[in-house]
Amino acid sequence: MRIFAVAITYHPDASMLTKVLHAIASQVQGIVVIDNGSRNAEEVCSIASALGVQVVANKQNLGIAKAQNQGIKLAQAEDFSHILLLDQDTVLAPGVVADLARNLANLEKEHGAVAAIGPAYYEVNSRQRTRAYRGSGPLLSRISVDKKMDPLASDFIIASGSLIPLSVLEKVGEFKEELFIDLVDVEWCFRARAAGYRTFLCPTANVDHHLGSGTVYVGRRQIAVHAPVRNYYWVRNALWLARQYYTPLAWRIYLFSRCLAFLAVYTTMVDNRTFRFKLIVRGARDGLAGHLGQLEL
Repeated sequence: MRIFAVAITYHPDASMLTKVLHAIASQVQGIVVIDNGSRNAEEVCSIASALGVQVVANKQNLGIAKAQNQGIKLAQAEDFSHILLLDQDTVLAPGVVADLARNLANLEKEHGAVAAIGPAYYEVNSRQRTRAYRGSGPLLSRISVDKKMDPLASDFIIASGSLIPLSVLEKVGEFKEELFIDLVDVEWCFRARAAGYRTFLCPTANVDHHLGSGTVYVGRRQIAVHAPVRNYYWVRNALWLARQYYTPLAWRIYLFSRCLAFLAVYTTMVDNRTFRFKLIVRGARDGLAGHLGQLEL
């Protein structure tokens, strides 16, 4: 198994990016940083160069899906067998990649068609571990990974930290670039599921991950706070995804209801409420109309 790490950056914190690359350097056989037009692109190149890491410096933000696909093409050209996707703030503990690889190999022997395996990450802002999600009919179950040792099937896993065989990408297809950002990983997992593949969480793989810039409480639940433009992309992509044939019923219901929650929370409990409202409404309109691509403000 030859693993190629693909780290996507966009205005990254330099010290955090250094930690990300240091943490992964000895765990994989190759690394590329795909920079999406960062204002500190020279600093990104300097950090990568010091570690002997190659960089693809896009002149502008092409979106996370496009950047991931650029990394996939490099991995294919250089004869790697798997890719490991990383965000600029996902720090892998020692041994995580070996843990993922070992469990992936075992799952492939047991189940055959496995699309990807990812870590059960710890979200720093909310101080919570992720859970496995499984839809059954109209019901969506959330399954704790605490005290678990074996991988758990999950309808989707986040891209960052995920280990994916390139052979699966050749059959399922690459990431959908028109989504630009938000729910790109969810859409791919649903597409893989429709093609007969399964995705898994690995509870023993320890990863710290930062989601958004903070959280707000809605009852007992926490919702991540992102920049206003992300409200547009999430709502637009959610409504588009909810109407695709390969999206399970439980997830269609979830995506529609989450859009309503976004409208309620982001227009009453955080900053830039009027601007967020306009972006959410525009996102809803574009999502229902199927208008994707990069938002032009």
